[in-house]
Amino acid sequence: MRNVLSPKEVALAIGVSESSLKRWADAGRIRVRRTAGGHRRIAIQEAIRFARENGFPVVRPDLLDLPEVGLTKRPNAELSSLSDVFYEKLNEGSAEEVRAMLLELYLSGRPLSEVFDGPIRAAMERIGEEWRHGESGIYVEHRATDICIQAVTMVRGLISGDSNAGPDADQDRPVAIGGSPSHDPYILPSLMAATVLADLGFREVNLGPETPTRAMIAAARHYRPELVWLSCSVVDAVPPTGDIEGLASTVREWDGKVILGGRGFDERRPIKVEGVRFVPSMAMLAHAAGETARPWARSTPHAASRANAADLPANAALDIEIIE
Repeated sequence: MRNVLSPKEVALAIGVSESSLKRWADAGRIRVRRTAGGHRRIAIQEAIRFARENGFPVVRPDLLDLPEVGLTKRPNAELSSLSDVFYEKLNEGSAEEVRAMLLELYLSGRPLSEVFDGPIRAAMERIGEEWRHGESGIYVEHRATDICIQAVTMVRGLISGDSNAGPDADQDRPVAIGGSPSHDPYILPSLMAATVLADLGFREVNLGPETPTRAMIAAARHYRPELVWLSCSVVDAVPPTGDIEGLASTVREWDGKVILGGRGFDERRPIKVEGVRFVPSMAMLAHAAGETARPWARSTPHAASRANAADLPANAALDIEIIE
C-alpha cells in the first residue's frame, strides 16, 4: 500500500483539476509535504480528510487504496433506512459489504457518532436477540461483532491527525485515553469511542477491554490526557465509586475530564464524582469531547469543523453501548 500521492493522483481521485488541487495546497486547505526535489506529496489519509470535509466524491477509489467504495452505492441514503440493510449483511456474514457501507457513509461526511448510534446499534441489537433462539444465534452474533470491529478499525485507520506535518505534529493535538473496566470483555464500544474521538482530532489511545482501574490511572499519568473515557457494557463490571474517584482525582491534576458511558453505567447511575460526566450516546460523547478540545480546535481549522459538527443531533438520547 502506498502512503503518499502526487497532487495529480489526488486530483484524479476526487474529480478536480490538478491546478486547483495545487492552488488549495498552496493556500493551506490541504496539507502537503515536499520531497528532497521540492515536489508536493499528500498522504492518503490527508486526501481522504480533504475530500470528506469539502464534499468531494471519490471517483477513483483505487487511487486512494479504497476498493470497497462504490460497492453498495448507498452513501446518500437516510440512516434510518440502513438499519435493515446493516442487519441483513451482518446476519449473512457479508463482511466486505458492511465495510463498504461504513466506508461510504464516512466518506460522504456523515458524523461517525450518528452512524454508530443509528444503524449499527439497531442492527447489532436485533442480532443480539438471536441469543434467545438457540446455539446458532451465538455464532451469528460473534461473527457480526467481528465484522463490525473490522469495519470500524478500517475507518479509524483512515482518519488523519496531521499526516503531512512530520513526526512532532501529534504533540499539538489533545490526548484522549480510554477503555473498558475489568470483567468487561467487549471490544467494539471502546473502539467506536476511540474512532469518534480520532475524527474530532484527538490523539486517542484505546486500552481496550478488561483494563483495571490502576492500569488506567498509570496510563493517565503517562499521557496526561485532556479526556479519559470509560465504557462499560456489563453492570457487574462497573468499578467501585472509589476507583472512579481515584481516576478522576488523578486526571484533575491537569484539569482533565472523565467521561463514562455504556449500559453498565446507565443501570448503576447516578455516579456523582467531581470531574466525571455520564454520556448516554456516541453523539453526546462527541459533544462533550468537542467542548474539551475547543481551545485547540479553534486554532486548527479542520479540527474546528469536526468539533462544531459534534453538536447534538435529534437522536442524542440513544445509549452509547450499542452491542451485546
